[in-house]
Amino acid sequence: MVTYGYEDKEGEIRTAFEIAITTKTTQHKANIKPWATNMKGEIISRLYDKERILNHAAALQLISTKTTIPVPKLLGFGEHPDGTAWIETERTHGGIWLDLVHDQCRMPPGRKHTDGECRECESIAEANAIRYIKDEILPQLESLRSDTTGLNGVVVPPLWIMGYDTKTYWPPKKAEAGEYIFCHSNLHAHSILMHAETLHILKVVDWDHAGFFPPEFQRWTVKRPDYEELFMNKERCKELSDMMV
Repeated sequence: MVTYGYEDKEGEIRTAFEIAITTKTTQHKANIKPWATNMKGEIISRLYDKERILNHAAALQLISTKTTIPVPKLLGFGEHPDGTAWIETERTHGGIWLDLVHDQCRMPPGRKHTDGECRECESIAEANAIRYIKDEILPQLESLRSDTTGLNGVVVPPLWIMGYDTKTYWPPKKAEAGEYIFCHSNLHAHSILMHAETLHILKVVDWDHAGFFPPEFQRWTVKRPDYEELFMNKERCKELSDMMV
């Protein structure tokens, strides 16, 4: 999966499912028609490829107009004649993924903790991220409410639900007014872009799976093992999956 938000270099990254193009000022992502094959010669496909991109755009529109959560500026989105979808955002400069902060000390000369990897900078960045998530992001997301799951009539489940239940279609579910809250659905250390010098949150990216869901879906973490546990806890995945039907 191409992680969308920040890239060190300009250029193109292509996978079996997506193409991401980074320029000096923009980042463009589009899904592509399945072309790769497995060992049996069968075309490899992935669920919700087009829907993820259009959902990402819809989420950015909502978050940028209804909250103060910092997200990439949406420049455009749409569908190609072949049925694939695309999204373009303004490129963010001066950032580093939260889970990569430790690769060097981020302090200025004369205040550096170490000459190599820096766990102290990592701890500072994680503490800043946790505080901002709790104080700013979660309250604002929870203030956005709906009586229907998904976003704009489309439900793109969280990745950890998709890993458990490969249903090809999740119909929107209706409930009492305002029962569902807006969830990022993939908020972890590689969707949080930190300012490389101040170690405060610069942007929150990867809104592909965002939408209105039961409050129990508001899962987040700044530690990779905790993120992996979301996928491994099958009992929890079943419990949450059952809430969507």
